Amino acid sequence: MFVKNISVALVSASMVFVPVQRAQASDAAAILGGLIVGGIIINEVNKNKKRKQRTTTTNSTAYSAQRAQNRQVQTALNYFGYNVGTVDGSIGRNTRNGIARYQSDMGFHADGRMDSFERDFLVGSQQRAEASVNVAPYNTILATQGRGGLLRTFRNEQRGIAAPVTAPVTAAVAPIPQPVPVPAPSKIVTAKVAPSALPEFNFAPSNKSVSALCNEINVLTAANGGITSATRVNDAEFALNEQFCLARTHAMAEAAAIEATIPNLSAAQIEAQCRGLSQAVAPHLAALSTARPDEVINATAAFMEGSGQPMDRLISGGKVCLGVGYRTDSADVALASAVLLAAGGERGYGEIVSHHMREGIATPRTAPQQSGEWMSLALNAMSGVNPAVLGQSADRVAVLTAAMKLAGQSGGATLPVFAAPSGD
Repeated sequence: MFVKNISVALVSASMVFVPVQRAQASDAAAILGGLIVGGIIINEVNKNKKRKQRTTTTNSTAYSAQRAQNRQVQTALNYFGYNVGTVDGSIGRNTRNGIARYQSDMGFHADGRMDSFERDFLVGSQQRAEASVNVAPYNTILATQGRGGLLRTFRNEQRGIAAPVTAPVTAAVAPIPQPVPVPAPSKIVTAKVAPSALPEFNFAPSNKSVSALCNEINVLTAANGGITSATRVNDAEFALNEQFCLARTHAMAEAAAIEATIPNLSAAQIEAQCRGLSQAVAPHLAALSTARPDEVINATAAFMEGSGQPMDRLISGGKVCLGVGYRTDSADVALASAVLLAAGGERGYGEIVSHHMREGIATPRTAPQQSGEWMSLALNAMSGVNPAVLGQSADRVAVLTAAMKLAGQSGGATLPVFAAPSGD
């Protein structure tokens, strides 16, 4: 009856929140089942309607996600001057020709068909270029060589060729002022102040912003000449934060592709449902600083199974909410989604949990060993058997591994072995 009332209220109001402390475990599991189905919500009232209207197949969902990815590629190609025409998500002759020109310029095999490495480098370079327009030396390269010059510079940096450094401007030397005699200090008499006269305020704890962190990291990355490679890791904290921000970007892109397949829901409605997810998973987040990863995962997995919903649908919803959490800078939503995904079998998302615990974002900052255990969980999951998540390519994994070793947080992980990336 409790779940039914919740479902009916969802139809009549824009959002409904159920205090976690008042819900029993079984009720909370049922709430989760009502919140996330097939990427987001289907409540009890409109279930029958949805069944009648459900004509979208798995193939059409994959097709929509592919078109969203294609639009990203076309946008980036146009941005760097490989004009492919209208951004429509359809890979035709113009787009194939643009891809081939891009591949030829970058030293890839110019066949007009992109692999994941070539696509990620292109899309990531557009995001990096937009963040580097006012940062030296990239602003000079942009002014003299255009966006194509920036793209070639980013590719050279991947090959170990540093970006050219502009000559510093030498300022005129001002005359050294003569010292001014300082009078002898006079004796200061401190008046006694009654304790009751001092102000007393209760301040709410400030929430750390992932968006603000990544804005700062991106500027420093551009100033350093590019993202830290595995052979150049000398600041473990900074290298890990670079990887945190890369994972955040991948999460938002993945969520956008899935959101495009959700019918009849606005962005605001999806965000409201993701806030409900963070409330439902909150009791399991509270255990992060005291329990082992396997204990948190087992408890959350049992909670998910109690919702009565298929695990693949819950995972799709978790991926949407992870990206929504970062897009809206709601760190608690992002962390709840990452724990949900790890508990659902997608252990690679343990990387997100580790970053949050290391930085104390939406969870108390823990001892290095605790965040290291979650990273070990993620690194151990990255093998040929498990599909890659969050853009966890060989390069990303190598940096994560090197940074964790430097920080002394490897936690005894069995580190994965990858083949070298394709291309020069």
